[in-house]
Amino acid sequence: MRHFHTKTALSALLAAALAMPAAADISAEDAWGTLRDMMTGSGYTSAGTESRDGSDLVVSDAVFSITIDDQSTTSIDMGTLRFSENGDGTVSVDMPEVMPVISQFAVPDQDTPVTLQLDVLQSDAKLLISGSPENWTQAYDAATVEVALISVDGAPESLPPDAYSVSMKMTGLSSSTTVKGQEDPRPAEMTATAESIEFSTNVAVPGEAQGMASGQMSGLTFEGTATLPTQSEGGDMAQLIADGYTFDGSFKHNGGGLTVSGEDDSTAFAYQSQSDSGVFDVTMTGTSVGYKISQIGSSLSATLPDLPFPVSMEADGIDLGFLLPLTESETPSDFSLLVNLQAFQMSDMIWSLFDPQSILPRDPATLLVDLAGKATVFINLMDPTQTAALETTGEAPGQLDALDIKALELKLVGAELNGTGAFTFDNTDLATFGGMPRPVGALDLQLAGGNGLIDKLTQMGLIGEQEAGSARMMMGLLAVPGEAPDTLNSTLEINDQGHIIANGQRIQ
Repeated sequence: MRHFHTKTALSALLAAALAMPAAADISAEDAWGTLRDMMTGSGYTSAGTESRDGSDLVVSDAVFSITIDDQSTTSIDMGTLRFSENGDGTVSVDMPEVMPVISQFAVPDQDTPVTLQLDVLQSDAKLLISGSPENWTQAYDAATVEVALISVDGAPESLPPDAYSVSMKMTGLSSSTTVKGQEDPRPAEMTATAESIEFSTNVAVPGEAQGMASGQMSGLTFEGTATLPTQSEGGDMAQLIADGYTFDGSFKHNGGGLTVSGEDDSTAFAYQSQSDSGVFDVTMTGTSVGYKISQIGSSLSATLPDLPFPVSMEADGIDLGFLLPLTESETPSDFSLLVNLQAFQMSDMIWSLFDPQSILPRDPATLLVDLAGKATVFINLMDPTQTAALETTGEAPGQLDALDIKALELKLVGAELNGTGAFTFDNTDLATFGGMPRPVGALDLQLAGGNGLIDKLTQMGLIGEQEAGSARMMMGLLAVPGEAPDTLNSTLEINDQGHIIANGQRIQ
């Protein structure tokens, strides 16, 4: 979490986007206060010397620092900031081209802390602050913003200073942050665009191993809202959320790629992925966190040590998401999980590993799992002290109260399985199902092509005649024939007495 505060601080500084000045005036001192308050509200302490140079406010030696968990510190050196009143109610801010960011943190089993310096480099940067101390907007534009790793001190002797390199570059950056009202926490609206972003990192350990990763995205946009504490002890995300921090935002791009490779004395691997476009949604409240990643036109290829040939896969679309309750509550909270793999295809080389005779259909596959439900959380999952205690006690962090199977779909090798259902769970009854809370509910399933798939698996020699017969017997016990050939329907129920019923017949 220590890097979160660094990123928050940089976002606060690089806030804004082509917003029209508000009707009210803002002074140079007020403009400096908007920057300072955003930082101190996130747990940073501020230092700097204020002076007047004519009508301009000059803040020299401006540094913001934060200590996290008493084990790591981060300081952002903003150098000299000049706030110039433009005469139209707005304030322009001149910033240094280079801003060092220095982090020091402890490393397990090492007495000497590691000190890391990153430099933020801006070109043609413009920051305009408008509005009033109660309602203000920061509008920021830059031709490029780069982040580069400058030094790593205190690393193990096996990793010399030149073993690392890290860089990131954004071009055509424009952003806007508007904060309104005086309540605590204060609501904020944010937008941003960037023509492109690219990054690269390399690690080379002499005589041992080396690896690299690089990536790029184009046409980036961001829209979001947040609530920002006016005062926070900071230190970790749990404290920031407890003080009122929330976030709801959506990041989008128009195409990107990632390349990763590595090798040591005996093995090597390489990985590449591409996507035509993508969306990353984040929701963080005081009680829950949610993520959703969506990609269109995804492909990947890899060379792995244990395979003599490269492998590749493609998918028309990929959706991955979840909503997770975070805080202790006496009442159940919502959760959800989504996995959606659309038109997934593997290369013929992968198919040849287990189906060299091409017996199985190789049509694009589909996997959809869409779940929702209720769960009761016993602890604050954002508190590392409470989560660490679970490792000692072995207790569960919460309990499952209800599960809604909104959609289940698997279409693969000529067979298709669909299902929906819903269950509630009695957590006071752990005896009926051997330590599992007793469920009550029903699951409806439809299977098409099941017998045909068994025939093909038998032809391939993956299962024998006896196993095939057992599978068909089990399907006959749990399902009834559908209207179309080679289709089966099944309704599986568990009643409040713990009885399992298949299509109206009790089987347990």
